Amino acid sequence: MSEFGITYKIIGIVVASALMIILGRVDKKKKLSTGNKLIFQILISLIVIYSGVKIEFLRDPSSSGGYLYLNFLTIPLTIIWLMSITNSIGQVDEWGEITPYIIFIASLTFLAVSLIQRQGLILAEVLSLILAAVSFIFIRYLPRRKFSSYYMSFGFILAIIAIVGVLKSTAALTLLIPLLILGVPLIDFSYSIVAAYARPEVQGQGDYPSFSESRLRQKLQSYGFSPRGANLTIIGSSLYLSFSALIISINQNLYLLVVLVVFGGLVFELLTKQVKLGEIIIGEDTSNHRVRLFQVGIDQIDNQKTIQKIEEFVISKKPHLVVTPDTLAILRARRDPEYHAILKSADLITPDGAGILWATTTLNYPLTERVTGIDIINNICQLAIKKGYSLYLLGASPGVAEEASLNLTRHYPGLKIVGSHHGYFAPQGEVEIVREIKEKRPDILLVGMGMPKQEKWIAKNLNKLNVSVCMGVGGSFDVISGRIPRAPLWMQKHGMEWIYRSIKQPKRVFWVLALFYFIWLVVLGKIVFTLKEAD
Repeated sequence: MSEFGITYKIIGIVVASALMIILGRVDKKKKLSTGNKLIFQILISLIVIYSGVKIEFLRDPSSSGGYLYLNFLTIPLTIIWLMSITNSIGQVDEWGEITPYIIFIASLTFLAVSLIQRQGLILAEVLSLILAAVSFIFIRYLPRRKFSSYYMSFGFILAIIAIVGVLKSTAALTLLIPLLILGVPLIDFSYSIVAAYARPEVQGQGDYPSFSESRLRQKLQSYGFSPRGANLTIIGSSLYLSFSALIISINQNLYLLVVLVVFGGLVFELLTKQVKLGEIIIGEDTSNHRVRLFQVGIDQIDNQKTIQKIEEFVISKKPHLVVTPDTLAILRARRDPEYHAILKSADLITPDGAGILWATTTLNYPLTERVTGIDIINNICQLAIKKGYSLYLLGASPGVAEEASLNLTRHYPGLKIVGSHHGYFAPQGEVEIVREIKEKRPDILLVGMGMPKQEKWIAKNLNKLNVSVCMGVGGSFDVISGRIPRAPLWMQKHGMEWIYRSIKQPKRVFWVLALFYFIWLVVLGKIVFTLKEAD
């Protein structure tokens, strides 16, 4: 193109953009009817068309390197393109906060695509840079709602950038790239048109329905999204589609495009479904000072207060259930109503797993510290020596509870353990075990059968045992007996004990998979919580 042609095109763009700014200002003050606004937009579009900004051809996907010349369709298609993008960007959301972000993302993406495709389209790249800088100023320094009248002109410039930049590319999927970059505002605009025609009560002035106000944000809020959550979702969707456009500009693959779009749609549907369901991931029960993680209450307590509570239980001479759940227990309670009911009725629930501390911290309800079953056992032994309390150990494989008893009495001289029994007894032998425990009258019963079996056994027999404190300790007897070493202290402090135990016990591979599922639930819960509660 000659230097005169480029200058003529630049003048046309500047004049038309200035007129679009004026139209936006007038529309904000006078509230133009939709019909009148469309007429003015068409006239302004003709200015840039006759200055040389128009869609003259498209890449022919049926031939290698061929083009489809539009001929007499050039002007009407260019007008439709310019007006569609102008009005989709020009829609004003309730607070006027989303649009500058969409413009900033789109302009930078257009710039990146132009540079990647190396078309040498300097005009498109300069316009993208200018628009990105202006939209950043709107985001960072200006009251966005007050200056929303400029959004129509920004959309007009984005449409021009697509024409002089991406749509003139030799890439096979050129038309799809700007549709991806501007996908969110175009979807919003299309939905607003359908909603306006479908609901006569929202029609504007004149014979045309009003679709100048964004309805995608309103729809998201009707699903349960907070105002800011809806904004974040729309901006996030725009980022994802722009990222997809960059990928497609590098790898011209239609199948990859389909995969990216379908994946994005599934993620959006998942988030929408989760927000609609409204599951309470975390909360605080002030009546008993517990954090409720996935509806499982966990006491806000540390090791020192835990042993104080246990001492209070012993002194009361009434039966109490102490539970030390880890992340796997939380997952189990989600699908086991009986186990969940037992946890709900427990007198003390301590956070055993490092994953629980991570989850509560991530979800903004941090717990004080990890309180593990083994740490409680050690503290109980010290308390028992000091106060003269007695213990009974029940659970694990044959011989393990006895070995654990010997090791505890060696490590804590003077500790009184009145009996022990393995956990592999037949149902008919349960009555005899309950009778033995009742006769020996321990102050504290430690049950190591693995969750949820140990908690269910305790709950079933709690009122028959005549024991003040009954606590499930999982695999602690195996560790105390020396059969399974505990992780090094540095791994315990950094919440990495699960890695050590997985190496020592390869059969725990399913536990590791469950841990990653737990992490996924927490991350998803964090996102949903942000989208629902952010303000």
